[in-house]
Amino acid sequence: MPETVGLSVSVIQPGARLHYAVPALLQRAGMLRSFYTDLCASIGPLRYIPYLWPAKLQPPSVRRMLGRQLPPDLPRAKVRHIAGRHLASCARRMLRLSSEPKSSISQLLDLARTRHWDGADAVYTVMGNDDLDFCREAKARGCRIIHEVMLNPDIGIWLNEEHRLFPDIAHDISTLDEIQRGRQLDQQKYQIADLILVPSDFVYRSVVALGADPSKVRLVPYGIDESWLETQPRPVPGRVLFVGTVGLLKGCHYLAEAQRLLADRDISCEIRIVGPAARGIDQHPLFFGPNYVGQVPRSDVRNEFLAADVFVLPSLCEGFALAHLEALACGIPVVTTPHCGSVVRDGIDGRIVPIRNSGALANAIEDIITNRPLRAQMSTNARARAQEYSWNRYGERLIDALSALGH
Repeated sequence: MPETVGLSVSVIQPGARLHYAVPALLQRAGMLRSFYTDLCASIGPLRYIPYLWPAKLQPPSVRRMLGRQLPPDLPRAKVRHIAGRHLASCARRMLRLSSEPKSSISQLLDLARTRHWDGADAVYTVMGNDDLDFCREAKARGCRIIHEVMLNPDIGIWLNEEHRLFPDIAHDISTLDEIQRGRQLDQQKYQIADLILVPSDFVYRSVVALGADPSKVRLVPYGIDESWLETQPRPVPGRVLFVGTVGLLKGCHYLAEAQRLLADRDISCEIRIVGPAARGIDQHPLFFGPNYVGQVPRSDVRNEFLAADVFVLPSLCEGFALAHLEALACGIPVVTTPHCGSVVRDGIDGRIVPIRNSGALANAIEDIITNRPLRAQMSTNARARAQEYSWNRYGERLIDALSALGH
């Protein structure tokens, strides 16, 4: 970890993205003033559930929620949460007691606003442009803004285009006017931010093309918990794994077509798709072929990785798919596209294939699962590659990027 800098930071982050890596790493560097989040299982009302509800009786959704555990070195005294209000809002929504309950993001920003972000020098946000007004207020009070761009800002354009290609797939995507309005808000956020963090070259190019000042943009690829590097894979030959939401954006329909192509070639393989299906589209003929496992608890996802022979993510647009690192850390060759922000190297630890190309996907999968010496070499290279993107290395890159604001 680099030397700490004279900067105190309040992180505002709904959800458990990266398993709370950012606040934990800032705490380790002596830079964390406070951490604002919606709910986690370590504090607040959720911490009592395991005592009242035996784990074997909990549905998967509850088990996933209870998986939101803060890192042990993140002081609970620095955590500000809205768990009670968030759960109450969810209950009102389910019972239809309130037609428009206040969103968790709005509640979280209200809490941070009330506390004046605990007097931090900088606010670190990961909420797109939902907190634009809040950032304006903080900026006007002399607070610096650190904005992390998790997703490529072109994602709406790509998804809209895909739905025009497959109009019979149910969707609720934004109109082109709404997408353009969102991009204009992104531009305003870029102007307000003192520092813009991006996870991949793919996102960097899009952010700069949309108008961000390149001098404010820093590339900080994500990292993975070192425990993944200590796993003992048990790959099932011919088992192909996908992890993510089933839908057009992730390219699941192209993977399904690749499965059918491989079946026509008498190539023995099983494609397992792990994750929730958007509006049940896994039942559509376009998606026929793979084994749709559904959404599973995080602990079960790791077991899926350990049993995989190849990992495939044919997305049309990502920011930086952490699943790539998880696969690489388990020694699994990865097949993906140039639009995934991946650290995979074509021909070394996996294959990079064009988007919307089922034939190329099928060829890449076939090459790896049928050429066992190639698969073994890629597996060795994959684990070595993942070591370059550990959680500690991510922390070094993150603190180095923030150091410019500490002077």
